[in-house]
Amino acid sequence: MSKWREQFSVFRHRPDWAYFDSAASCQVPDVVLDAMCSYQKEFHANVHRGSYQQSQHATALYESWRVKVAGFIGATADELIFTRGTTESMNLLAESLLRPVLKAGDNVIVSLAEHHANWLPWQRVCHQVGAEFRVAPLDAEGRVADIMSMVDERTKLVSLTHASNVLGVVNPVADICAQLRDKGVLSVIDAAQSAAQMGLDVEQIGCDALAFSGHKLYGPTGIGALYVRESVLASMQPYQVGGGMVDMVYQDTCSFHQGVQGFEAGTPNLIGAAGLAAAVEFLQDCRANGSSEYLRGLFKQMHDVLADVSWLTMLPHSGGRIPVISVHHPDIHPRELAICLDEDGVSARAGRHCAQPLINQLTSNGCLRFSLGVYSSAADIERLARGLNGCKLQPS
Repeated sequence: MSKWREQFSVFRHRPDWAYFDSAASCQVPDVVLDAMCSYQKEFHANVHRGSYQQSQHATALYESWRVKVAGFIGATADELIFTRGTTESMNLLAESLLRPVLKAGDNVIVSLAEHHANWLPWQRVCHQVGAEFRVAPLDAEGRVADIMSMVDERTKLVSLTHASNVLGVVNPVADICAQLRDKGVLSVIDAAQSAAQMGLDVEQIGCDALAFSGHKLYGPTGIGALYVRESVLASMQPYQVGGGMVDMVYQDTCSFHQGVQGFEAGTPNLIGAAGLAAAVEFLQDCRANGSSEYLRGLFKQMHDVLADVSWLTMLPHSGGRIPVISVHHPDIHPRELAICLDEDGVSARAGRHCAQPLINQLTSNGCLRFSLGVYSSAADIERLARGLNGCKLQPS
């Protein structure tokens, strides 16, 4: 039994629920809910503007949360922007970092494994400017293959997933970022899947920007973090304009705040930032108490169960570094299989997982993805095995 499961209210109310969709959104522990509720009940006020004590205290709390979340990835507070999540972060970078330097005839590179959030913003800007949008292939194990061979003197930016949300396969991002820096090419890392599973250090990775979302690491929805190297941040123009990020406004001109505050227009998601900071603390405590080893062991159990189902084909995976496995059958739609399992209290995600180019290459009809969280248990795996064995959809 997971030592963390009882810390989640949802599993106290539904103790037999086998939840296999943590790669989409993790469930939220009590400590995160408590932190959000405490802020809203006792400390809430608008930040950065008020001269009264409650506002100043709320501002100090908000900036302390920035320090905590930045430290989680080895960054400084001056390099961390709070966003609504990885999708907004990539759109921000596409408009504020890429668009000002991208010209017709230039190119941008992603990999086939990218989530739509790390595909569409770059693709759109390339199409609008007349630049080339290049897609690096994957090798047989699902890792990006020969991406540096696609880089030339007109490459402006490479954006790469750290770990695929479909396969869980981990890319060698530090090696790639080092080579890109030598060539003067901007590097962006989508860490939405890896942030909850791997210790991240942006200096060790060597990227220019990195993004992740709160709801994939036991935090609330609607909050995420974007790291931008300080020297790169200084070259960027604001993504949105309005209150909070503006310094002075005159009838014919204006000036903006420098640094991260210049990219947080309007009243920020304060309750979300409280939850994200608490989620970071929760996750760090889990790791200190053996959650990584626990999940690797549980992944093996899940792998063995799925490997025994002869009528399902397993896609490439990480071997447990990221606890995600996807399966498919050409004659069974994954949604039908998901509905069948749901009748036995097993929740898994079916479809193309916001990664249509990858899925379309690997399968004809999508796949069913199973992913684990610290609340997952051996009992969940047993329920999954019973559900698969009893599914009436299985071929005769």
